[in-house]
Amino acid sequence: SSSPVNNDQTQNLSASLHHLSSDFINNSKHKCNMSLSSTHNRSMSSEQKTSDGITFKFKPIEPWNSMSLSKSPSMQRANQQMSRIDLGDETSTVDNKLLALPYGIEVPIDTALNMDCVDLYQSMQMEQHDYVSPGSFSPGAAYLPYRRYLVDWMSDVGEQCNLHNTTVHCSILFLDKIFRSNHIPREKWQLLATACISVAAKYEEAEEHCPPIPDLLALTKLRDVGHTSLSFRNEGELEVLRYLGWRLRAIPALHVIGYYLSKGAIFVNDTWEDRPLIEKIPKYVRKYAEFFSNLTLQEYSFQAYLPTHLAAAILLASRVALHLCPRWRPELVALTGYEESDIIDCFNKVW
Repeated sequence: SSSPVNNDQTQNLSASLHHLSSDFINNSKHKCNMSLSSTHNRSMSSEQKTSDGITFKFKPIEPWNSMSLSKSPSMQRANQQMSRIDLGDETSTVDNKLLALPYGIEVPIDTALNMDCVDLYQSMQMEQHDYVSPGSFSPGAAYLPYRRYLVDWMSDVGEQCNLHNTTVHCSILFLDKIFRSNHIPREKWQLLATACISVAAKYEEAEEHCPPIPDLLALTKLRDVGHTSLSFRNEGELEVLRYLGWRLRAIPALHVIGYYLSKGAIFVNDTWEDRPLIEKIPKYVRKYAEFFSNLTLQEYSFQAYLPTHLAAAILLASRVALHLCPRWRPELVALTGYEESDIIDCFNKVW
């Protein structure tokens, strides 16, 4: 649905992004690691008997078109506004004008992964409260005056270790959960911050991308104060695991944004500055989304919002920054579970 656009228009769009730091732009190449979620087998069990009379149950995978969406009120509201098309008889319960196709996605993520990715979002919705929620928000925590320095330092270490941006975000959620609930002596801050990075890398990254502990100790100068690989494991990593109760699935807003963008957050009948979309628009939406994600990571106040809530507000901010119209639409309500009115307060703080 795009039309030829002259070089000046493309250059103007590129110039609008120059305020983003090069670090954020480089990190945009990193794909969000969403392989930590698993699908649910929800179909009816059938009993089978072996030749020796032993009975067991086999649960076949349920067909995609019979899988139910989230039972949460927000998703139920979204389902009322978006059609769930029956692939068999091509029936629809809403107007076809609400069924715009995503722009810039050649192969749907469900097809590429051979799974129904709605399960990923349902899982994130259920588990996002473990690290960030209005109930755990602690604006009076003692470490908060120094938090921005810790975040900047951990981000630098993650960049030097070539870790994914999502890994750094998870490591900072680890640190926040530990520091807001426990009194940590200041002399242990650097050790535990480094351990949070190491544990997050081992959970989020492929094994070959995890920084070796000796290299990490040298980079962070912990080796200079007497720490060895053994002491780092015992006093650093194991302490982090104990504080976190061995529950390591942190869901930052950046994980959720990865899901939104992979499903499609721009649509063929969107317009850019009252003109048809051009090929580079999806890339710039992703860059803005990563920029706003990194920006909100700096401020602890954004942890008053659930990650899915913040991610939806960041997506709205990214569309507004690029002058996409409409700025929010029924397809996005169905995708995120949020009306624009639900996220407008958070959007105003992001913006």
